[in-house]
Formats: sequence, C-alpha cells, structure tokens
Amino acid sequence: EHPIILARHDQCIVRQTANQGRGLFAPSYQTWGAELWKQRPLACIQSGVSRRCVQVCRACLLPVGTLASQLRYLGLDAPPGSEEIRLTNGDQLSQEHLPKEGFVAGQVLPCTGDACAEVFCSEACRAWALSESSHALLCAGRLAPSSFEALQSLEQLADDVDQEHLLLLAHTVAQMILARKDGFETSQVKHRFAYQFASAPWSSLADTAEDAQARDQWFAQACEFLGQIFPAESEFLEPNLLSGLLGTFELVNMCVSIPHPLNLQPEVADILSVELAESLAKLQEALQESDSEAEDEDEGAGEAEAAATQAPLDLAASGQLFENVIGTALCEALAFTNHSCLPNCRVEFASGSQFEANGPGLWLYCVSRRPLVPGDEVLMAYVPSVVGKPLEERQKKMKKFGFACNCRTCQTDQVLEAEGMPSSDRKK
Repeated sequence: EHPIILARHDQCIVRQTANQGRGLFAPSYQTWGAELWKQRPLACIQSGVSRRCVQVCRACLLPVGTLASQLRYLGLDAPPGSEEIRLTNGDQLSQEHLPKEGFVAGQVLPCTGDACAEVFCSEACRAWALSESSHALLCAGRLAPSSFEALQSLEQLADDVDQEHLLLLAHTVAQMILARKDGFETSQVKHRFAYQFASAPWSSLADTAEDAQARDQWFAQACEFLGQIFPAESEFLEPNLLSGLLGTFELVNMCVSIPHPLNLQPEVADILSVELAESLAKLQEALQESDSEAEDEDEGAGEAEAAATQAPLDLAASGQLFENVIGTALCEALAFTNHSCLPNCRVEFASGSQFEANGPGLWLYCVSRRPLVPGDEVLMAYVPSVVGKPLEERQKKMKKFGFACNCRTCQTDQVLEAEGMPSSDRKK
C-alpha cells in the first residue's frame, strides 16, 4: 500500500488509501494530551437563534460587555450592580498569562464602519476582522446600500427556513475573495474552500423529494441575493460551486458551542430577581433546543432534563442559566477527521484572547486522548454523548450523519451481540 498524502495540518496528514478513503493520520508518535493541529476556520458564523440571545465579538464569538449590557441587548432592564459584572474570556490562568491580545474584561468595541452594529472584544479582534475575515467585505459600512440590503435579506431567509448554511455561503464567498486578493489563483482558492472536501449537490442530501424541492427554491433565492451582495464576483457564484459548498457544510461542518462566561460568576444570582431570571430563561428557550440538538460536550440527556426542572435563579447560582454561544464553522483539518464511538482525540474552541489561541479570531484545536503511534488515524466522536452508550443508541444517534457507524467499537459490539452477549455485560 502506498497512501497518497493530500495535505498536512501541523502534526497530522490527510491521507488517501485504496480501501479506506480519506482521513486524518498521525505520521509520528504523539503523547497523551498532545496538540495535533490548531487553525482558524475557513469561514464561521454565529447562528441566528444565538444572535438573538447573546451579543458576541464578531471575530471570535466570545460574549462581550457586562451583565447589564447583555440584558439590554435582550431588551431587559439592567438591575443595580449588573454593570459591575464584567464578562471575562473564561480563562482560568495565572496572572502572567492574562490578559492577551489587548483583551479587557467588560469592554465592547464597536466596529469602525458607519452604521455597522457588530462589536468586538479587543482591538486585535477588530483589526483582524476588518482586514482578514469575511467582515472586511460584509461590514455594513463597506457594502453598497443595495448589497447590504441583500445581505440582510439572505440572513432573514436563513432564519425563516432554519438553514444557517445559506448565510454561511456569503461569508465563505467573502473569504474566497480575500484569499484571491492575497495572491492565490482562483483555482487554488476553489480547491481550498470547496473541491478538496467531501461534497454533493445540496438538494441531493435532502431526506425527501419535497425537501429537495424546497431546497432548490431556497437555493435559487440565496443565489439571487449573493449576486446582489457580490455583483462583480461571478467566478465564485457559479451554481454548481455554491450547491457543492452547501453540501460540504452539511457533511463536514463543525457545530461551534462556546460556554457563556457569565456562568462562571455565581454573584449573578445575587443581582437577578426571580422575574428577571425567568425572563432570561424564556428568551433562551430556542437556543437551548438548538444546543441540545448539537449534543456538544454534554453529560447526557439526564442532566439536561434535571437542569430543565430547576428554577432559573437556581440555575444562575449553579452556573447553568446562560446558554452556550452556537455557530457553525468549516475547518480544514476537522473536515477530514472521521468518526469513532471510541475517539482518540477531542476538538476544542479558543477565542482570540484566550491562552490557547494563536492570535485574534476563533480557533479550533485538536488534542489527543491517548498516545498515538505512526499510522494511527485521528478519530473524533461526531456526537460526544455516544461515547460509552449501548450499540443501538449509538447507531440511532449517528443516523443524522447519513451513515451507519462501522468503527471498531461498533464492529466489536455487533460481533458480541451476534454471539448473544447482552449489552449490560459488555465492557464500556
């Protein structure tokens, strides 16, 4: 066997073999806890339902400001003392590591673009976003009025039909344009952002013919808006390219889930009234449903159900009132990482001011969960809550990814099941 190396990402390689398809592999020995790769997403956005519940830095998705500013963002009155509760970056580090990248707890920096409502957590994030991220092209102060109106219409369409990837298209096209401006050939840009990944026409991934027809209609509307947002960029607006990008998003995108830093401050419960805590919980109900669907880093449905029965003020005291920031991201290394119900790595997020980040913006990084030897495939759990669960439950949860899991753990359990060993007797 002579595997073809398609790409390199820090300590990992993307490899294609005759029988196994593409995957991410460790070409050298890696210790437990080793950082395998770290990179910014090619494109990412905060989900619409999350935008309605929490104000974040446009560059790194870190919640910003104070308890008071977050309450006002939600249309709620800020009680006395709430201005003193400043949102931190969530790091629990020694003083010599803090702060980083000009981050100051509680600050909210507005975008410099006229009429732009986006905000930032630091000067570093703002400068980076206005030069290197999609915001450099999509800022309200930089787009022509007709183009910005089209962007707002696209955002509304994505919200109305619950398809956030339609909005992500605009941000991805913007990043492709920036990459070309940096000197890359159009063909190189298309390969990096689209053609290197697993893909299929978006409508072909629909569950029913009716859903496929609806996707065709939404896609046609999105293409019209994109043409108005980027009137001079026909090279990146080819329907086949855009439909393939949507297919890629559906197949390999990562759900972003960032803990809310207000949950780290138990004094919040001393400031909120019972009525205000209940209002906060009510406003976040849709976000709670979205985050539970992502099943990101949770400890199982049992704990979620237990939290749901607690009074909102009790949730504030226990650091559970504020829901995670939710988004979606296309990340190169992660897109090639296959699933296992017994993963050997985990993927984490770092905002620009956090110690783990290599600069402003949002970062994803991968850490090994056990020692790896050369040739080991790097495997993650697409749904973290499947780890340690019975075979039937794991297979059920993996159906939404469009494949029946055939990892070594599932193969072993299938053999044991065929031999008549009950799941309760199997080693978890």
